[in-house]
Amino acid sequence: MALRQRLGKIRRYLFGGVSPRLHAHLDMMRWCQRRGHLRLARWVSRRIQLKFSVFISPECSLGTGVEFRHPVGIVIGDGVALSDGVVVYQGVTLGGARQGDAGRNNYPQVGAGTVIFAGAVIVGGIRIGTGCTIGANAVVTQDVPDGATAVGVPARIVLKRPSESGHTIHHMQ
Repeated sequence: MALRQRLGKIRRYLFGGVSPRLHAHLDMMRWCQRRGHLRLARWVSRRIQLKFSVFISPECSLGTGVEFRHPVGIVIGDGVALSDGVVVYQGVTLGGARQGDAGRNNYPQVGAGTVIFAGAVIVGGIRIGTGCTIGANAVVTQDVPDGATAVGVPARIVLKRPSESGHTIHHMQ
């Protein structure tokens, strides 16, 4: 890494708000995971929880470019998998739907490019497609297809992005 890039990272860490510092901790946690230092990864996870009021399990899977826009009150459970480029806002919960889901690996899988807005809850062994939008305070307990928007309690699909034929598909469930 060139000196200019390193200085830019240091500048963002020191003066860039909470997100760059959280991402530095997450990078450290992932580094520990990849090298098999699970105790150290759990320690970093606890530090993230104390410093930022964010719980991100060291057993979850985070893709590259995952963003936490206003990182406070976020909970990401053990088996959750976030693909590349997912954006998560404050107060989001991703995890198991019932006690004992850790043993059954019953956690959500979130597709690339999905945006999860403030207060949303995504629970259970469901799949959120690629390029989806999960509305603020939505409670998602069923699969969401690629390119769809889910809102409400319980969440329902209100809009699907343009299909390959160029027509926008609107439907309510």
